[in-house]
Amino acid sequence: MFIESRLKKLRKKMREDKVEGALFVSSENRRYFSNFTGTSGAIIITETEAILLTDFRYVEQANEESSLFHVIQHYGTLAEEVVFRLKKLNLTNVGIEDTLPIGFLRELEKGHSNLKPKSFSQAVNDIRKIKDQSEIEKIKKGVAICDLAFEHILSFIQPGLTEKEIGLELEYIMKKNGAEGIKANHVIASGERSALPHGAATNRVVAAGEFVKMDIGAVVDGYYSDFTRTVVIGEPSQKQREIYDIVHSAQLEALKHIGPGKVCAELDEIARSVIREAGYGDHFGHSLGHALGLNIHEKPVMRSNDYTVLEPGMVITVEPGIYLSGWGGVRIEDLLIITEDRYENATKATKELQIIHHNS
Repeated sequence: MFIESRLKKLRKKMREDKVEGALFVSSENRRYFSNFTGTSGAIIITETEAILLTDFRYVEQANEESSLFHVIQHYGTLAEEVVFRLKKLNLTNVGIEDTLPIGFLRELEKGHSNLKPKSFSQAVNDIRKIKDQSEIEKIKKGVAICDLAFEHILSFIQPGLTEKEIGLELEYIMKKNGAEGIKANHVIASGERSALPHGAATNRVVAAGEFVKMDIGAVVDGYYSDFTRTVVIGEPSQKQREIYDIVHSAQLEALKHIGPGKVCAELDEIARSVIREAGYGDHFGHSLGHALGLNIHEKPVMRSNDYTVLEPGMVITVEPGIYLSGWGGVRIEDLLIITEDRYENATKATKELQIIHHNS
């Protein structure tokens, strides 16, 4: 049902953009429009045709997963088969992804001299930015796994563990509870390293008196979730409480204003102004949040130059932070589903500063 609806929306965009067909090679767009989860293939969609090209390894799987598509096994290279099919369908004006490898595109243009490729990524983004119910359910399941993993890790963390040990425990708990994978850029950063917005786990040993920042994400049926909490080992200093409270306040202020009809850039400024007025504006250097789905980072993005208006069905993160080089940093991240009247916060974990008590 969902695939049929997505194809209908895509064909409407094709008519509006005056393209005769759409070609997708990326695994995310293949999966979104066909439900095919194999790692190699291409799909060609016209007003009346839906073709999935793949090799011997995935033919049976493709037939099982992509019932609305005509599955064709290719024997030469994928590019050669795409050229053959485009010619057979008499397609010249073809919408393509901006991410199509340049080498692949050159092969297509070499084999199909009349091909007139047209960027179609914006049209695809316009469709994918509004999540359907099946997508929302998968994302919410991923967030629930992150909530559970965070609750577990609070009783696991102690001085003497390394960042990698904490990260591995989180990954184990997430996969044990239903995640098929984790996002590639898991952040486990402690002490002064917590000032690194994307500080991957190292062998650094965590110690009393330090922040531990954890930015994690579970993958469920191909869909990402995103979750960040910062905790402190032992009683926090006055400055640690101050920085944490500023970030928390910035997020809460943004949450008061988020909803359908609101502009991404304006929401970014609402949170940013709280941090700026507290004297730390130069230490919040990334966007307030971003959409996600089959990719960990999708559009829209809540930043100063994105004037996208939020709509029901969009899924966005809200993640302000302060990062002080040589000292440490704090980020707090929730994941929201925009609804008709406001939003649903899928993240249930507490945002109060969690103090990890330990034996001296």
